Amino acid sequence: MLLGAASAASAQPDGPEFPTTEFADGAKSASVTVGSLTAGISLVRRPDLDPDFETPVLRVMVDGTAVLEVAGVASGFDFPATEASVANIDPGNPGPEVYFASYSGGAHCCTQVTVATAVGGRWVAVPIGEFDGDGSYLTDLNDDGVAEIATVDNRFLYQFGCYACSAAPLMVRSVRNGKAYDVSAEPAFLPAHRDWLKQIEESVDPSQRWTSSGYLAGWVAAKIRVGEGDDAWRQLNAHWDFANDQGEEVCLTGEDIADCARRNTAVLKFPDRLKLFLKQTGYMP
Repeated sequence: MLLGAASAASAQPDGPEFPTTEFADGAKSASVTVGSLTAGISLVRRPDLDPDFETPVLRVMVDGTAVLEVAGVASGFDFPATEASVANIDPGNPGPEVYFASYSGGAHCCTQVTVATAVGGRWVAVPIGEFDGDGSYLTDLNDDGVAEIATVDNRFLYQFGCYACSAAPLMVRSVRNGKAYDVSAEPAFLPAHRDWLKQIEESVDPSQRWTSSGYLAGWVAAKIRVGEGDDAWRQLNAHWDFANDQGEEVCLTGEDIADCARRNTAVLKFPDRLKLFLKQTGYMP
């Protein structure tokens, strides 16, 4: 199996780096306290959130006073995978934040991540996104005391091959002054991208090294992240079997092919499809 989002946790240390709470077996509530800040999670049955299943809810308290409530995502499990951690995530906030993750269940899907932070004297919920798998994505990638949300770019999964055939570059998200940002391209995370590229390269079956488009798409993007994009393209063009690549129809404007105007469609071989995709996703200008 190649490196997809479900393997992203392997780039992180074992066990939580930060004070973390989750549901114990049979429990419907849990909490963690750091100083005056308490992050509590509970399972509640509320028709406005989900008519059929209990939903995990985060409650943030400061000095015993509730300052924010955030609903997670119902999973249909009796005890869904839910966690809350206290960590310094937003450097614009003098105090720590709360990382809240809840897993919806299902094949290859999805963990909803929210960060609770104080902005201008009030607490707000900052949606980070929904990520493949049920792993914990909170980590301090560059050891600077500020945590990031590190997973992989889910847009690569299934894009050029099956899930198990797909590799994806590392994606790093942060919260700054109460807003979510993709900080993957910042120089501080270059060592993490190098480590991730090494894992991608070590994961592939040598016999599929130059035949798996799902692997090659993630590999080229990871090489771009570490400043080796030109080398990746040279190798891809030298090894790809252009003669037996019949090409696929794509929409040049990024729309779904079913909704794409005929004048905006073209049949492209894999390297050209990949180049178009990387431009549309911001990896290439």
